[in-house]
Amino acid sequence: MMDGEGEESGAMGQQYRDKAIKLREEAIALEATMKERRATGSTINARSNVVTSNDGDTTTYTKKKIYTSLNDSSWIISYRFASDPIAQENDDDKATRVIYYSGKVSIMLKNDGYTDLIVDDDNVNEQSSQSSQSLSFKKFWGWDEEISREIEDEKKYLSFSADVILPKNDPNYNQGSACRFYFNSAIDEDPKSGEITLNDCTVTLKRDIEPPGGFWGVFNGGGILAQFRYCGEFLMKPK
Repeated sequence: MMDGEGEESGAMGQQYRDKAIKLREEAIALEATMKERRATGSTINARSNVVTSNDGDTTTYTKKKIYTSLNDSSWIISYRFASDPIAQENDDDKATRVIYYSGKVSIMLKNDGYTDLIVDDDNVNEQSSQSSQSLSFKKFWGWDEEISREIEDEKKYLSFSADVILPKNDPNYNQGSACRFYFNSAIDEDPKSGEITLNDCTVTLKRDIEPPGGFWGVFNGGGILAQFRYCGEFLMKPK
C-alpha cells in the first residue's frame, strides 16, 4: 500500500512542477509584452476607444466614420459663400460688394431622396459671418446623384439645394423670404474600400439673364432664361 501511495504522490508532484513551469513561461511572456507597450509610450483599450499614456493621462478617440453609399448618410457641411455671385474676370459688373458667410450645418441624405436638416448640440447650425448677424438654413431640398453629361467625364456628382434666410443688413434681404442656394460636389469612391468622399464642392445662385439686345420674345417671360453663378465653396465630412 505504501508503494502505491508513493507512486501517486510522485505523479501529483510532477503535475505541480509542470503547472509551475507553464505559469513561469506565461509570466515571462506577459512581462515581455508589458516591456513592448512601455517602449511605445501608450496602451490602447480598443473596446472603450481610450488611449492611456505612461503618465496615466487618458484620451478618448473617435473611430473614423466612412460611407460606401449616400443613402441615409449624415454629413457636416463647412461652408463659405456669398449672397451675390462672385465677379469673374470677364464680368462687366465688378464693383458689386459681396458679403461672405461661413459656418457649419449638418444634414442627412435620406434613402427616399429627401434631405433632412440635423439639429443637435455638436456644432450644428454653428454659423458666423463677417457681418454682425448670420444667415440661417430654413430647409434643405431633395438630393440627387447624377452622372456628368460630358462625354469625356463620366464622374458622378451630388446635388441638392437649400432655402436660406439672409440677415436684415444684407443687400439681398427679402423681407424674411428665403433665397435658394445650390450645392454641388464630385463623388469619388475608393476602388478598394468603396469609401465615398465628396470633393470639388461649390455653391451657386440662379440668376435671370436677358437675351442679346435685351429683347424678350412673345413667349419668353422674365425668369425663363437663367444661369447658375458661382458664389462660394463648402466641404462635406461624415458626421
